[in-house]
Amino acid sequence: MKILYLNLSLIFFALLLLTSINTKAETGYNSLFIGHSFFRPFAEGLPFHANQAGITGHQQTVVFSGGCSGAPQALWEDDEKSQEIKQVLDGSDIDLFGMTYCGDYNTTEGYENWINYALEKNPNTRIAIALPWLDYPSLSTTEDYVNSLFSAYEEGWKNLIFQLKASYPGVSIFSIPHGLAAAELRLLFEDGNLPDVNSLTGVSTISLFTDFKGHAGSILKSTGRLIWLGAIYDIDLTTYAYNPGYDTDIKAIANDILNEYGTLDYTNHPVPISTNVLALILGVSLISLGIIRNKKNSKV
Repeated sequence: MKILYLNLSLIFFALLLLTSINTKAETGYNSLFIGHSFFRPFAEGLPFHANQAGITGHQQTVVFSGGCSGAPQALWEDDEKSQEIKQVLDGSDIDLFGMTYCGDYNTTEGYENWINYALEKNPNTRIAIALPWLDYPSLSTTEDYVNSLFSAYEEGWKNLIFQLKASYPGVSIFSIPHGLAAAELRLLFEDGNLPDVNSLTGVSTISLFTDFKGHAGSILKSTGRLIWLGAIYDIDLTTYAYNPGYDTDIKAIANDILNEYGTLDYTNHPVPISTNVLALILGVSLISLGIIRNKKNSKV
C-alpha cells in the first residue's frame, strides 16, 4: 500500500510540475549588437518584446556608431569601438552577435573579421545581419523607392547572406529584414491606407520618417522591432499577446514580411535550453516512472 501511495505521489508531483510550465517560454540569448541609427532603435526595443513574449534571461549590449561608421568593417578599423566590442566578445559568453550594413562597405571583409573573432571566443555564436532601409526617402517617388529597396534585397542582400553562409558552413547566419518594413509602410501611406501617419517626413508619432536622412518614425520603429522579435526568437506574431496601439495592423505587416522573405537561415541552430524544458523532461520522466512502477506492483 505504501508503494502505491509513493507511486501516485510521483505522478501527482510530475503533473503539478508540468502544469506550472509555460511551454512558450524560452531562455534568451546573451546578445551583442553593433551598428548605426537605422539599426540601434530595433536592438534597443528587443528586451521589452523578449520579456513580453515570455523569453526569460535575454541580455544584450549595444555598441553604436552613426552612419557608415556603424558598418562592421568601419567598426573593426575604429580602434576605440573595436576594442569596446572585442572586450564584450572576450567574455566568451555571447551567443548572438548582430551587425548591419552600409553601402560604403560592400564586401564581406568586415563581417568575416568579426565573425572569425566571435567564433574564436564562442564557436556556437549565432550571427544576425540586419537589413536597413534606403536613406533620403523624400528624393524618390514611392514607386522608385520601393523598387530600389526590393531590388537591393534580391540582388545584393541575399547574395551577402549566402556568401557568408558558404564561408561558414554549419554556423547559423541569418537575416533580419526590418528595412523592408519601410517599403511596405510607404506603399500603404501612398495608397491612403496608413491612418496612423499624416506625412512622409515630420514628427515621429505621425510620420514615417523623422528627417531628410530618413531616420525612423514611431510606426517604422514599432514594426521593425516586431520583425526583430520574430526573426531572433521565432515568435508567431499573429498570436503574440501585445497591442502596438496603432489602427494599422503592424503585427500582420511584420509577420507577412517574415513569412515572405524569411531570415534566410536554413541551419539547424542550438537554442539555449530553458529551465522550463528541463522541467518538462523531468515531469515526463516522473510520470513514466510512476506508471511503470504501478504496472510492476499490480503484477505482484
